[in-house]
Amino acid sequence: MRTLLGTGLLLLTLTACGAAGTAGAPGSTGPETPTTSASSSVPGSPTVAPPPSQTVGRPTQGIAPGDDVIAESQIDARGLPEGYPRSLTRSLDGKTLILQAEEGGCRHVSAHVGDQTPQQVVVLVAVSAAKKGQMCPDYIKEITLPLTLAEPLGTRTVVLRQG
Repeated sequence: MRTLLGTGLLLLTLTACGAAGTAGAPGSTGPETPTTSASSSVPGSPTVAPPPSQTVGRPTQGIAPGDDVIAESQIDARGLPEGYPRSLTRSLDGKTLILQAEEGGCRHVSAHVGDQTPQQVVVLVAVSAAKKGQMCPDYIKEITLPLTLAEPLGTRTVVLRQG
């Protein structure tokens, strides 16, 4: 029985390896046709496209296409309590700020634009949580909150406040 099981496993392994084998190998179905592309010199390797030119040299993790990172020196988040979202991007025309946050269970985030002056834009951020002892579903999702400005942000400072 043991020999039969071992032989079966060996046959299964050889069959699986032979299905992806090269021309002339036992179990192969015919000559292998190499696939090539302009960006790959190794036969059979996948095509790898170059990155879009607008993202070269910029971090792209967590940044929506068409948005631009706001420099940390341009954000004043001293008025926000610990745990409030602070991650901001802006549209390429500079007229929309995008607050990136995490919501989940009974935690909900909202934001709106407050005062806008030639020097700064105030964004009021509110985070609501469950009442003590309330049961909440266990999930987290990333959200983006678009905040429309009267004029492009330019070099103005974004002041994040609780509200």
